[in-house]
Formats: sequence, structure tokens, C-alpha cells
Amino acid sequence: MNYETITQYGNFIELDVVTDAEQLVAWANDFEWVKYNPRKDVNRWGLSITSLDGGLSGVPDLDSLYEYNKENDTNYKEEDFKVPTPVLNKQIYDILKPWDGYYYRTHFLKFGPGGFFPPHRDWNYMTGVPKDFRLIMPLRNVNPPSFNFVYEDKTLHWETGRMYFLDTQRMHYLFNSSFTDSYWMVVNVALNTETIMRTLERLNQK
Repeated sequence: MNYETITQYGNFIELDVVTDAEQLVAWANDFEWVKYNPRKDVNRWGLSITSLDGGLSGVPDLDSLYEYNKENDTNYKEEDFKVPTPVLNKQIYDILKPWDGYYYRTHFLKFGPGGFFPPHRDWNYMTGVPKDFRLIMPLRNVNPPSFNFVYEDKTLHWETGRMYFLDTQRMHYLFNSSFTDSYWMVVNVALNTETIMRTLERLNQK
């Protein structure tokens, strides 16, 4: 099995994993957020659920690994960030349980007013085949017109508190056009036969 085993079911797929999104946002806001990719002057913040050492500094797990490794002569990879932080409570553990033992570099993202990600792809086939895949859970202020998640040539619409698989190898960009913070949870999952099967078992059949 490979990455295309999942994408044959779609590039934007609802899973049957759901939670109380507002409860999760309230929990996250009990912690101190740090700048996401601090070398960029963008109103974008992160909170580590897993990290390199179990801490919440965001260094380097909420930075650009490419830029951090280049500047510091290191070789950190997504799978190095798997130590739970104090943010990982029972509610989050229950959300992630289908992928227990296989998730890493998992965090909350908060886009303040004007916060954005420019158009990008999360993998480049020139560097080899994917080693993981992306799960996303929207939590608050995630839909147009307040927030726009543009995926190729369409704007995505989300159900808050529901987990989605998204093929982030395709071009996408995000922009918070409102005066209200936008909240998300992002999960990186190791790509193997076990995780592919676990994900397909969670497809929303309703």
C-alpha cells in the first residue's frame, strides 16, 4: 500500500472522528502560544502537542525544518517530533487513538487577523516519495467568508470538530480575512500499511 491507496478515495476526505471543538480551543488557550515559523512576520501561532523533547518552546518543531536545519547544520525530520507535551490531554488522545504510535509533529495552529500560508505544496516528488500524510481538524472560524482555505481551484468547507484527510501535496493556501482568530489541529502520521488501513476504517460513511 502507498499514498495513492488513500487518495483513490479522494483528496479531501471526511473521517468519522469528531470532538467538541470549543472545548479543545478552550483547553489550548490555557497554554502560551508561540510564533509559528518565527522568522516570518505573519500573524500565525502554534502550540505543540508533540515535540522534540516534550517542551512547548516550539523550537524547532514549529519552525521551518528546512530553514532551521540549514541554519543550524542539523537534520531534524518530521518523525523526530513525537514526544507528548502537556497539551496532550485525554480529549486529544481519544482523537488521535486510531493512529496511536504513528503520529508525530502534531500541533495546534492559530491564525490571527490577516494570518496566512502562501500557496505551497507540503511535499515535493523531486525529493522522493512521501513518508507521512496529513490529517487536519478545523476548530473555530474556518469557513468563508471569514477564513478561506483554497485547495487548487476551489475553496474548502469544513465541519468544526471533525477530522479530515487532506492530500497536501496539491497546491493550497490559507488566509484569515476576519478580525477573529482561526483555530486548527494538524497531525502528521507515518505512512505505512497499518496507518493506511486505520485511516480507511475511519472514513465517514454517513
